[in-house]
Amino acid sequence: MVRAGKIILTVALVATMLGPTVVDFNESHVFNPAWPPHARFHAVMLLAVGIGMSIVGLWLVWRRSPSYEVATAVPVVVWGAFFVPLLVPGTSVEEYPGEVGRLAGIPMNLLLAGVFILLALIGYWMSVRKPRAVT
Repeated sequence: MVRAGKIILTVALVATMLGPTVVDFNESHVFNPAWPPHARFHAVMLLAVGIGMSIVGLWLVWRRSPSYEVATAVPVVVWGAFFVPLLVPGTSVEEYPGEVGRLAGIPMNLLLAGVFILLALIGYWMSVRKPRAVT
């Protein structure tokens, strides 16, 4: 059960590292000519933070004495940050209406953020859970 938990947590961490980078390292975000250079600076900086935190998280999962709590916090914090802007008036999950696909009315980027948070929590639970004794 521990190994399966580590693998699930690893999937969440790799998705945290690669997902936003693959989606945002293009002309809609990092290379968007309409964005001022400082906005692009922050976009690249946030991608680098997610990559760096994920690398640390992977190390924490797979080292000799794993720290599942801290490793789990990485995808929970990074993906959880996707929901914070919804509290700020005037923000949107998409630049243009209909730009982001939806499933059951939920924008895919928010749906995937929730899925990866859930995967991280399941991976954590499976990694630290003590097997029940058979009587």
